[in-house]
Amino acid sequence: MKPKIGLMLGGGGAKGGYQLGVIRALQESKLIEDIDVIAGTSIGAINGLLLVTLNDVNKMSEVWEYAQESSFYKKGFTRFKQDKEGLYSLDVLRDVFNHYINKKDLTNADKELYCVASKIIDTKKLISQIRKDNHEKTVFHVNKHEHPYETVIASASIPLFFGTTYINEEPYVDGGLVDNNPIDVLVDLGCDIIIAVPLDHHFSVRPYMDKKILLINMTDLSVFSSKAVQDAYDIIRFSEDALTERQNYGYLVAKEVVQRLKDIGIMQKNSGLKETFKFIDKFTYIEPSADTFEMIKALKKQRAITNREKHKRNRIKNKINKKITRGKNNGSS
Repeated sequence: MKPKIGLMLGGGGAKGGYQLGVIRALQESKLIEDIDVIAGTSIGAINGLLLVTLNDVNKMSEVWEYAQESSFYKKGFTRFKQDKEGLYSLDVLRDVFNHYINKKDLTNADKELYCVASKIIDTKKLISQIRKDNHEKTVFHVNKHEHPYETVIASASIPLFFGTTYINEEPYVDGGLVDNNPIDVLVDLGCDIIIAVPLDHHFSVRPYMDKKILLINMTDLSVFSSKAVQDAYDIIRFSEDALTERQNYGYLVAKEVVQRLKDIGIMQKNSGLKETFKFIDKFTYIEPSADTFEMIKALKKQRAITNREKHKRNRIKNKINKKITRGKNNGSS
């Protein structure tokens, strides 16, 4: 019997670029095809939807570029003018999903996708969006939901900033308020191996130490600031330089962790986790080594990757500009 493998993609706004780098490393290592189920919150839910439907990190990067070109920042306080429930509208995400995703690809995908959102219990006041005691955790099975895009948008609806997303007249905001790292969703689904990509310093393995699972953490949290003010800024910093830097770190850390899996015999050189995994009888945890971040900087690998990525990103940007121009000429953008 082969193991069931899950991928957890945590919430963190613009820091989600790190997950693109990890996914690139997993794709190169043939591990993406081993994944059976994905659980994501907020930006993790968005990346999960893109991975499940596009199944290629280059296409995912193109979507990020397109989203940046169509940024809600460029359209002013559209949501506030509409209903005063938030500052910005997430219509840009609806545009991105409709532009790039075929719903049939989601329905027929070989990977299951689940996302976490926070259901608002009492909606009488605007402040209800951020009251922690006013939220109820909701897990959506995106592949089978009648409004799949809206479930993901709900998961990413940062309170006050983007406001409330309604699904069947029920109000939801960002899932990070109730579960920013939905490991438990994958545990409940019976995953034997969980690859985790958290984006915040609140990630903890303690709740799962009584489970017979292999938990592989692909994040070196030293990449991200532990200071609340800086972290809040990083969440909304969608600049090209920030995205490139985070992708590079995610890629390099994940490559190092994959190599560790091979070194200790969990993976074989030319095969994935499904073929070589031996079921375990206790909780087993693998994470980046303590000096990974410093090692990466010392080797200056990020500079080489940046140069290589720059040419690819320019090609993608030119392609996107052509699509946007064509859309405007057709009156559809």
